Amino acid sequence: MVFSTLHTNDAAGTFPRLIDLKVNPKVISSALTIALAQRLVRKLCSACKKETALSESEQKLADAVLASIEDKALVPKNRTGAFSAVGCPACNNTGYKGRIGIFEGIVVDKQIEEVVEKNPSEREIWQAARPQGLLTMQQDGVIKVLSGVTSFPELSRVIDLEERYV
Repeated sequence: MVFSTLHTNDAAGTFPRLIDLKVNPKVISSALTIALAQRLVRKLCSACKKETALSESEQKLADAVLASIEDKALVPKNRTGAFSAVGCPACNNTGYKGRIGIFEGIVVDKQIEEVVEKNPSEREIWQAARPQGLLTMQQDGVIKVLSGVTSFPELSRVIDLEERYV
């Protein structure tokens, strides 16, 4: 098993990037099992985080992201509130303590293999991966925001939330 790092914005960017690096598209699907993307977000301090209502724009974004999740069992029951950073001695008055990953992945299946052979765009890769029902980083991040793990400002600092949903 081999793990490697490739600089892309998301999991779908893996395939066009490999093609740009002159990897034969017919070889990619046999050599790659899954393409993962990750970012680290700061975790809210459990000692001082404060529950808040979502702003109108945050609510609109959360609703759009949650509606796009295939497996509704992953959607948190809380859809209107989140938590914000406050700051206390336990977190050196930052409101955050520790980090957690937000992730997305694309499994190389028959549909992905067929698309990769045609020198695809990231959009075409995402369309082919949609039936897999895997979470995007935006979806994973919004779930973590609504679950009180991190905050919308922190998630917005790390990833572009507007890219696919607005």
